[in-house]
Amino acid sequence: MFHAGGPVLLIPALFSIALAAPPAEPVAKVGSCPSGYSTSGDFCKPGSSARFAVVKTGSCPSGYSTSGDYCLAGSSARHALPKTGSCPSGYSTSGSYCLQSSSAPSPGRLEARALPRVGSCPSGYSTSGDYCKPGSSARYAVVKSGSCPSGYSTSGSYCLASSGTTRLAVAKGGSCPSGFSTSGAYCLSN
Repeated sequence: MFHAGGPVLLIPALFSIALAAPPAEPVAKVGSCPSGYSTSGDFCKPGSSARFAVVKTGSCPSGYSTSGDYCLAGSSARHALPKTGSCPSGYSTSGSYCLQSSSAPSPGRLEARALPRVGSCPSGYSTSGDYCKPGSSARYAVVKSGSCPSGYSTSGSYCLASSGTTRLAVAKGGSCPSGFSTSGAYCLSN
């Protein structure tokens, strides 16, 4: 490649980060767990080689493949949400799902993502149809069920991760998966 001012430096790592699939996280157990996951209470817990999974509704979204009752993210898949009404801004429709326009996770940090709207959106999020879309300053949030878990604070009908929190919270639907501990109505990653 020629450039009038000298050599051009290409950094392929920047492109692979932008195309990285969302990280695997526990999902509610529906039938058999997807490939790479194991049963742990009412959840499917991701193993070290697990890929991000969503419960299958109709056909899997673009970039995902079927694994029983789930859709598994491919290596360059974008974050998917089950579609309820119109997709939030920053997401596009892919069958029965909303796919994030781009994905650039930061290792070791909980990423804010679109949430189903329950009343007013939490701090740092804006309303986008039936969803709450994270702004640039948004923190990871979960829909509130009882008291917020340790390391999270209340913001309307949501629990927001405190700055520096790296413990993932998922709504507890029975026993917590291994690697998680109970914190009120939630399971927190250890």
